[in-house]
Amino acid sequence: MAIPRSGLSDKLRLFLRGQNFRDSSQERGSAQLVMLRGCKINADKSLSLGVSPEVYTNRYDDVLVVFGTKEKGQPYLEAFRASAKPGLEWIRSPQYAGSGCGCPTVQPGQYQYVRGLHRGHEALRQRPGCPVVVVRDLDQDAKLELSDRVDYPTTTGINIHAGGTSERVGWNSSGCQVLWGGWNGPWVVFHDLVYRVAKKQEVFYYTVVDFEHFAKWHDAGRERWKYEWLMFGSYGRAVEQLQAALAQRGYYGKALVDGEFGRVTDEGVRAYQRKAGLRPTGIVTPGLLQRLRSGA
Repeated sequence: MAIPRSGLSDKLRLFLRGQNFRDSSQERGSAQLVMLRGCKINADKSLSLGVSPEVYTNRYDDVLVVFGTKEKGQPYLEAFRASAKPGLEWIRSPQYAGSGCGCPTVQPGQYQYVRGLHRGHEALRQRPGCPVVVVRDLDQDAKLELSDRVDYPTTTGINIHAGGTSERVGWNSSGCQVLWGGWNGPWVVFHDLVYRVAKKQEVFYYTVVDFEHFAKWHDAGRERWKYEWLMFGSYGRAVEQLQAALAQRGYYGKALVDGEFGRVTDEGVRAYQRKAGLRPTGIVTPGLLQRLRSGA
């Protein structure tokens, strides 16, 4: 199934709101970033399912969509070949061997970014003090496993920058999100959007989701609610209900019920999922939320 480019901005806005994410794309001078993992751009510019995001191919198997509104009110959308996963060279690097750290892979959620430098180049940098959820490949086998460690780095610089010009991600990413084509390729268009078109915007919301999730939501019609999930970066009343349910069951400690799905909420959800024999993804479906609230 291919999702046409026409109307994609509106669909992405609805999807983001369905996941209780923040969306500033209709403000003048804005840029909203969505990384669709396991996605490819077709010849007609439509988007369709590519390689599973669980597979490390060392290629640019994801698509970064940037959309928003220019200062004079014109909507825009651009899509870029990208990789949300590190290159195999870094995953297997001696730097990570036996370190107890492991190369990081960013997980689904919404994060905050700001302009800054990456190795001397203008890029987007992880907002200081704002965590990004990663899984660290401790055994360097290029597989995300239950034995790997979930981490919430705030200062290590999980950035967004240009990648290489070959098909291999390779050394271009040790955890950062990279666009194919080098600093003089498609990155020039991306740079223009976040440095000129959205020059007054200080914080950029960057959302990572699996394309399969978005596609199922897209095709679900009146049952889209089944694919409107809570995860890191979600906010609002539904998150308050989740936090209250976690607290009642002993998975939230004494943290404030504030409606912000952050580290404490993510850790509580994953702990509950492990205890319940579920895969600890940190993602809360409507069924899981109902199960938590009912005490089942």
